[in-house]
Amino acid sequence: MSLSMFVKTAGLAVAAAFVAFAFYGDGLLFLAKALALALGFSIVFTIFYPQLRGIRRGDRVAVVGSGLPVLFGLGRTGFALNDSGINKEVRVKLEDGKEAIGIVESYEGVLSPPKVRILYEEKLVE
Repeated sequence: MSLSMFVKTAGLAVAAAFVAFAFYGDGLLFLAKALALALGFSIVFTIFYPQLRGIRRGDRVAVVGSGLPVLFGLGRTGFALNDSGINKEVRVKLEDGKEAIGIVESYEGVLSPPKVRILYEEKLVE
């Protein structure tokens, strides 16, 4: 669940709750229910959105399996070169310019990008 995605959807859902309260609200109980529904929707949306979206070309990914584990996006990272899903192959362009092929292990978390286990790296010949 991405923290920024939660904040964006919560903001939109809370705004929609206030608009509904302005037009249809009978009392504060209606507002409380609308706000609870808005926050519940934004939590559910941010939990399931990464599974529905998958990994798209250009997304930042964390490379795992070699070196230290990635925490808060720190560590070895790269960018996806093609669309992919869980347990499928993805081409990754690493920060040092090398390209690698790996398997998507998990989608993004609250503070971490999607995790990709590298199968092999391609070395550039100059």
